[in-house]
Parts: sequence; C-alpha cells; structure tokens
Amino acid sequence: MKITTMSFLKIFLIFFLTVNLSCSSEYDSLVKNELKKNQKVDSLFFNLRLGDAKDIYHAKCWDLNNSKKVVQGRSYFFMKKVFSDPKRKDKSNDFALEFTGKFNADKKLNLLDVKFYHLLWAPWNETYQAPKLLPRILDSLELWFPGNSFLEIETSNDSIPKIHVKIDGDRRFRVFIENSQDVAVKIDDLNEDN
Repeated sequence: MKITTMSFLKIFLIFFLTVNLSCSSEYDSLVKNELKKNQKVDSLFFNLRLGDAKDIYHAKCWDLNNSKKVVQGRSYFFMKKVFSDPKRKDKSNDFALEFTGKFNADKKLNLLDVKFYHLLWAPWNETYQAPKLLPRILDSLELWFPGNSFLEIETSNDSIPKIHVKIDGDRRFRVFIENSQDVAVKIDDLNEDN
C-alpha cells in the first residue's frame, strides 16, 4: 500500500485536530463541571483571598512584610517568600515564590500573579532552571491546595507550548514555564462577580 504525501498530511491533520479537541473539550468540561457546583473557592497564599478589596490586600501584604514573612521581590511590585530546606545547607533545594495582585474595575483582587524560581538559578546551569523546577511546583501546589489534579494542555503558542491547569470551584490555576528562570502561576476567579 502506497501512502502519498497528501494522504499522510490528511491523517496527520485529523490526528492533530482530534488531540487538540479532546484536550480542549476536557478543559471545557472541567470548567463547566466546576462552575456548575456553584462553589466559591477563594483562598490563596498567606491568607490572601480572591475578591479582597485592594486596600485589604495591601494591608495584608504590609503585615506580612512587617512580620518578615515576605520581603520585596526582584521588582518593586512583587513580594517574595524564600522556601529553604533545613537539611541542605548548600541551598541546592531552595526556591522563591514572588507574587503581586491584579485588580478588577471594582478594585477587588481577581488575579494573583506568581513566579517561582530556584535561588541558585544561572543561565548556564540547567539543574536549577524552570523546566527542572516545574514538577516540584506542581506537586507543591497540589499539596497546598487540595482538590482536583492538574490537567496538561498543549497550546499552539511556540513560547508557551504547554500549560498546566487546575480548577477547584471557581478558582483556576494556570502554570507554565515563562522563561529559563521562572515558573509562572496565574491564579484567578472564573466568575466575573468575584
């Protein structure tokens, strides 16, 4: 049986569309099922909550900084928490979490922009780069925020080929490798009403 280039391309296209539609429909189904529960899930890190008023968010961050639980991050707008492994004095297991809030028109927190990175990151050292850190971050998030597992979705974006999504009630986590240093996590509210 002779397979022509055109028939191979047709088979490949059908396979590609089937895989993409099944991932997309799995995600759409998850969103629909979770929103159907009508369950408000708003908890974040450090007692922050989706829907917090902007002044409450800033007061909580001020208290976290005052009590030295967080410090200023790499940017003025980000707060940082370092997670150290007391068993490893060489810092080879230490990573940082940085976060900043985004607010809707009503000045309520509707997205937490989070970045994780290894403290020993260097452009030449693959051991401490984002792709190596990603599985650990996914495991940590599932431990810190029990509920559904992460769903891996292939994208058509060359700069972000995969995204990991976790939805519990109306709270959604989107996790992806942003660059060689950062694992980005976007936590938002799927309901517009907050």
